[in-house]
Amino acid sequence: MIEKIESPYIIKLNRVDLLTLTSVFTTFTALISAIDGRPYFAMVLLFIAMIADALDGILARKWGLERDFGRYLDGFMDMQIYLITPGVVMYQWGFDGYWSLFIMAMITSGSVRLAAFNQTGNIKEENGLSYLGMPVFWSIFILSAAFVIERLFGSFSAYISLAVGLSLFSYYMVVRKPFFKFKSISQIVKITLTGILFFTILELLNHDKGSPIMDILLALYLLIPAALGGVLHMMFVSKNRLSFLVVPVSKSLFGANKTWRGVILVPLLTMVSALVLMLLEFVLTNVYGEGLLPNINILFLGFITGVGYILGEFPNSYFKRYLGIGPGELPKKNKYCFMAIDQLDSAIGIVIMYSLVFGFSFEILWVYVLCFPITALLVKRWLFNNKLKSSAV
Repeated sequence: MIEKIESPYIIKLNRVDLLTLTSVFTTFTALISAIDGRPYFAMVLLFIAMIADALDGILARKWGLERDFGRYLDGFMDMQIYLITPGVVMYQWGFDGYWSLFIMAMITSGSVRLAAFNQTGNIKEENGLSYLGMPVFWSIFILSAAFVIERLFGSFSAYISLAVGLSLFSYYMVVRKPFFKFKSISQIVKITLTGILFFTILELLNHDKGSPIMDILLALYLLIPAALGGVLHMMFVSKNRLSFLVVPVSKSLFGANKTWRGVILVPLLTMVSALVLMLLEFVLTNVYGEGLLPNINILFLGFITGVGYILGEFPNSYFKRYLGIGPGELPKKNKYCFMAIDQLDSAIGIVIMYSLVFGFSFEILWVYVLCFPITALLVKRWLFNNKLKSSAV
């Protein structure tokens, strides 16, 4: 009889749990932003966290990953997203002194409401599910309204409105009455994207080039050569162009899929894709007087992108061959860990090259690495839908 070995960890996290835990990053960064006097950027991050909070439950049901631990973990994240972080944003915004009693009331009622929700869940009515009591995520909407009132009528009017709003919010969170529940994810996504766009504009109006938003925009800007280069490369692969270059660099070290065609083509194709950046730089320079990359040779940047892309894949391929994992395969054990590495290896190679050659800041490179897997998955989905790739991952 083989003895079953218990995991050394207290719980095994699944992919939905990892999505839920992304709110640790967004809320922590939002807290730092609020303390640094950037409440609008903090609100952008809170709306991003709201999207993750909306998706985790839907995906848990879709993938059959519902469990008590996930519900408890979601409750802890809700405490950070909708109670603690907004409370700090309010306080740093100037809603302090006696005003802070309203923050305390919100956090108290919200804590009771979340604890009760973990026991009862949603309630069923004739027209579907409803919340029992007002859900905590309304704190973001109430605070957003207060910021709008501040822009229109000044701080004192905003504080009065916020005090009234928080008083009603604190009461309705703990009252035993059904409360409206959004019926579709599209409704939530539209609302959150509107919030992200609105507070992004306010952040840029108040801080211009000194805003973290500019680092995010530049990181997304820099993704263009890699994304377009990847699409062009798959077109060559799907049609088997330049087949004479389909020779493994080293089959024993990196497997059969790492060929000279990729090594040669990818840097050239990302360099060609950088022509899009050149066009955008031309437009920005003529409209605003300066582009986002004023002192950088754009074609050279595109070439370096491809070099980093290829160099980043080699260590991962070597490690997988060393473990006996076949080219294009994933092991059953730690499957999602290897999937994450597969999505991040090229990004890490690119940011190392960007840092060494161009000296981009850590903040820009960090955002680049975070956004790269999402971009890669969207590109792969597009390639799959257009029959240029055999799978969407």
